[in-house]
Amino acid sequence: MRWRHLAAISVIGCFAFVAALLAGQPSRQTVTLRWMGHACFVLQSPEVTLVFDPFPSDQVGYKPIKVRADIVLISHHHFDHDFIGGVQGKPKVIDTPGEHKVGPVHIVGFKTSHGDGRGSNTVFVVEVAGLRIAHCGDLGVLPSDAELKRWGRVDVLLVPVGGFYTIDADQAWQLVQRLKPAVVIPMHYGHPQSKIRELAPLDNFLKGKRSVRRFRGNSVSLDKKALPKGTEIWVLQAP
Repeated sequence: MRWRHLAAISVIGCFAFVAALLAGQPSRQTVTLRWMGHACFVLQSPEVTLVFDPFPSDQVGYKPIKVRADIVLISHHHFDHDFIGGVQGKPKVIDTPGEHKVGPVHIVGFKTSHGDGRGSNTVFVVEVAGLRIAHCGDLGVLPSDAELKRWGRVDVLLVPVGGFYTIDADQAWQLVQRLKPAVVIPMHYGHPQSKIRELAPLDNFLKGKRSVRRFRGNSVSLDKKALPKGTEIWVLQAP
């Protein structure tokens, strides 16, 4: 009986050890989002790496983008958003509205306005691992309620707040209040590393806001089951 008891304890211990190891491993439902500066983000899931709006460092500032990707999304063809040559590999380039499917990633592009005669802009809503992430590109005019309804649920909103050729801080907050995402990550604003000096500073957007989290780095892990209950603004640091 004693040996049986010891064997049972041993088996339970093994299960506990394996469970502890698994608990320390990244979840298959977790994706990583990195801000590279300006309006460029890298979204990485276990299966696919996606880049939003890559830029040329020599013209925009920030550090050069050094990443190999499967997909590149281009909101519009202006120099600071469409530097496809800066992305390594042979990525699939998507630069038009409509539905797209690449592996486990579902992408829908919505045509919006860049504003003041500057042409159109595509807002991309990317669905991966149960998350819906909207990248607004150079959104220059707030969409109508009917247009926003077409976007559907947005869990994470990547929104320009600098006000130079895009919506400004107040308009960006109006968009947040209408969409009610769990996470808002501001982009395309005045930054010490940016060479585009006309952009307004981030503080214009953050002033008076509650639930602001400042991260030490440029990367966050996103898990559908671990999103904030209310809306939080997450401020990432440029690399």
